[in-house]
Amino acid sequence: MQPPVSNSPIAEPRIAVAAIPSYSSGYSALSLHYMESSPILVRGTVTGRQYEFSGAHPDQSVDTRDAEALLRTRFFRRNH
Repeated sequence: MQPPVSNSPIAEPRIAVAAIPSYSSGYSALSLHYMESSPILVRGTVTGRQYEFSGAHPDQSVDTRDAEALLRTRFFRRNH
């Protein structure tokens, strides 16, 4: 025996999603310039955020707490 067919729409399952922190977390950002041309993906040492740089997109805002470690390398400089 088949179950009765309902004419009501099927409800989509609800999935709980953790909130992703934004830059408005009370910390400022610095604009950094990547000095190389090859693409690179770096993870912030403090926030754990990922930042993508490349020769085509060398400038990006980075959380100030993460920028300190990147600026100690020869690959980045601060934008003015």
